[in-house]
Amino acid sequence: MIPYRVRSPIPQLRASFHSPRLRRRALIASVFSMGCLHLIIAIASVQQKSATFDEVAHVTAGYSYWKQNDYRLHPENGNLPQRWMALPLVAFSSRLNFPDLATDSWRSSDLWQVGDDFFHDSGNDFKWMLIAARSMIAIISVALCMLVFFWSRSLFGNAGGLISLVVCAFSPTILAHGRLATSDLFAAFFFAAAVWSIWELLHRLSVARLLAGTLAVSGLFLCKTSAVLILPMTLVMALFTLIPRQTISITSPRGRRYDLRSQLARRSYVLGVTVFIGLAAYTSVWAAYGFRYSASPGTDHAFYKFQDIKTVAQHSGTAGTAAMWLAEHRVLPEAYLYGTAFMAAHEGRAAFFNGEYETKGWRLFFPYCLAVKTPLAVFGLLALGMIALPRSARSSDNSSRMTIAYQLVPLVIAINIFWGVFLGTQLNIGHRHLLPTYPLMFVLAGAAAHWCHQRTKILAGTIALLLMWLVAESLASYPHYLSYFNPLVPREQAYRHLVDSSLDWGQDLPSLKKWLDANAPPKEPVFLGYFGSARPRSYGIEARSLPMLEYQQEPLELVPGTYCISATSLQSVYGELPGRWNAEYESYYQDLNRQFENELPSQGELRSQWDILRVRRLFASLRHREPDANAGYSVLIYRLSAPELEAALHGPPAELDRFSWETRRMLEELLNPSRNKKSI
Repeated sequence: MIPYRVRSPIPQLRASFHSPRLRRRALIASVFSMGCLHLIIAIASVQQKSATFDEVAHVTAGYSYWKQNDYRLHPENGNLPQRWMALPLVAFSSRLNFPDLATDSWRSSDLWQVGDDFFHDSGNDFKWMLIAARSMIAIISVALCMLVFFWSRSLFGNAGGLISLVVCAFSPTILAHGRLATSDLFAAFFFAAAVWSIWELLHRLSVARLLAGTLAVSGLFLCKTSAVLILPMTLVMALFTLIPRQTISITSPRGRRYDLRSQLARRSYVLGVTVFIGLAAYTSVWAAYGFRYSASPGTDHAFYKFQDIKTVAQHSGTAGTAAMWLAEHRVLPEAYLYGTAFMAAHEGRAAFFNGEYETKGWRLFFPYCLAVKTPLAVFGLLALGMIALPRSARSSDNSSRMTIAYQLVPLVIAINIFWGVFLGTQLNIGHRHLLPTYPLMFVLAGAAAHWCHQRTKILAGTIALLLMWLVAESLASYPHYLSYFNPLVPREQAYRHLVDSSLDWGQDLPSLKKWLDANAPPKEPVFLGYFGSARPRSYGIEARSLPMLEYQQEPLELVPGTYCISATSLQSVYGELPGRWNAEYESYYQDLNRQFENELPSQGELRSQWDILRVRRLFASLRHREPDANAGYSVLIYRLSAPELEAALHGPPAELDRFSWETRRMLEELLNPSRNKKSI
């Protein structure tokens, strides 16, 4: 969204510039430098990270949209982010080889297999592909920083804008996801852009505002299925604009302004603008899918896991019923509806939180993520800003007080609706889902600029110290921004609190390689329990693989050596036999031990089950001892001697939870050879 120039509605918070031209040049230089620095840090740091779990899927899907005109891959994660990040690959497509379209994996839309083939088995330079796609997201990350600056500046003046810009540019959360080829940062940008542009457009119509609002909302609906949250936000903002004292105006292309005074005219305007943007977004969705209902250009196609919308809709409640009706009447493209139904069907997923396991989520999960993954300096700046707002209002007349409160309405509405949804969702797999709220908080932090214009220098100095603390802490976290935790949780202990994309998303193979080269004895066996979609061997890591998500064909021999285990794998969140070690697991494990006492099968289903049980029991033991080292804080390293390994596999279990019917169901599935494997 192209920012437009507005006068601050909060004059008490505006910065005072004695030399306008000099101040303007300094401001432009500061903003430009901050954007460049953010881009450099993001790109430089991500080159030291391997592909995270979802990146291969996103990039492969985006490339297939452009080159194959096929939208079956990854439909649950939008269309626009994937297309954007794949642009460099499309530009150099003559150098790339896409997997054969005659394979079973392509015909069945097996995204993970197609992506693995595209990156690792087609003769492509996967590292170049990854950094090219990541750089495109880094550009959007800079755009988000600029958006935060201009929005904060429109409220709190130049000083407020700069405070918000520094907070955003050095936020570990923004730096973590603003360099990854996923849709999370993209969605955060368009959510913030949509909220601000709709609010401004509801008050004054101009060509620039109409274009900004249309692009922002259209882009949002092409990023995430959660874009529907903009609908209640728009409704509440529209109700506020109809307050009689508020002005609604129309600016002609020639610059002439016309105020709408009658209540009928105001209501008609709000309704007309809302309908126009809605129709534009609806048209954009169809355009992104080539104005074609079918996800595939051919008629013979299938989605991975499910064959059609009818099947997935049966598992997705009200959202599935709605998607089914829309599909029957072809109101929206097939892939778009399938993605929506798919997300609804998979809202409840296995998750880990402070030693507990759940599929229905916790109400405290996201508040806790915010508390431990946000720098304490940001909370300090927010507190100073919130204290500054009422103080400024008390020093103003009634009209100014109303203006101050009124201009904060879109921020308050968006934050409250977001958190109302977050607290009730069952999908508790990552701190990244909070990303849309961070730009809004950063804008509010700009209110702290009020203290920079007061006679007392104590609070102004406090703001400077908080900003320096934030910058220093951010730079000290380089390049491990995804695994950042504030001082409330020591980073070495973070794996006991949160995993998955909050800490361990498969990003630290380069760090592990560096540690192994410097510390691992040459002839000592190395075992790897890796959570991710990258190939360890592609990063020079030669290790024996521990079965994690499903059975592996090769029999596993556990011997003393170096065990490198991703935090998510250590906590046994996904795959066969998830959760804490319990009485049912132990009983089945001991039964197999007795069966194999005289003769150990070399392969087969029963051997694979025994291998997984041994690995899960080993992990349960390791959860109760400190690792010897770590790689990037996300891969935990243990050096196990023969007595330690013997105690973990054959001694008393380190943990033994009580029986549960959920565990019994898992074991029944495990013992059923015909069960359907589920990917995470």
